[in-house]
Amino acid sequence: MDRYADRFGSDLDREIIVLRKKDQHDLASIKPTVELISDSNNNEMSLSEFIEAMDDSDFIGRVAEKTGVSVDKINELDMDSIHSFFESADIDNSGSLDFDEFVNGIIQSFRSYDEDFAHFFTVVNGLLGQLPDDKTVAFIESDGFKLFESVGSDPKSFDKDSRGEFFTMVNELLGDLPDAVMKSFTESQDFDLYKLIASRYGG
Repeated sequence: MDRYADRFGSDLDREIIVLRKKDQHDLASIKPTVELISDSNNNEMSLSEFIEAMDDSDFIGRVAEKTGVSVDKINELDMDSIHSFFESADIDNSGSLDFDEFVNGIIQSFRSYDEDFAHFFTVVNGLLGQLPDDKTVAFIESDGFKLFESVGSDPKSFDKDSRGEFFTMVNELLGDLPDAVMKSFTESQDFDLYKLIASRYGG
């Protein structure tokens, strides 16, 4: 079983973002830290491999962390629904799931609006950690940072208008990201989530 978690699960880790705040008055501590975990080249699973992997709690945990879908929800998949999920997620009908198909399938099948928005905060938090230092200082000293902290404390509790305000603020900040960071983001799975959130709350 470890071979599945190591092979396919490493892809789940490739864009995991870790926030560390030791002191909210210390700029160096407030600025988020991004950790990128290594990729895997062999990132496809057959149905039989997928069924076996879904019995691996470590694998399920990493799926939950990457997608923002709770472990309990993922564990609701029984044998019948696993087959249905696999067939619907296998967009290219190849008989196997690649990483993007798998993540998209989990998100579309399980993640609610609240979970989408909470995961969006996690993604944005990591991106803003890569702002130039002067932009980071300006943001921390702005009124918008209070909204950012408030949303971060409980993203699921905010209503549609507040989420719209948060998205508008973040959208402007992302324009200050270095070109290389922006390019990487727009080519990542997380950019699909960004577009989804924009369609819901972008006005």
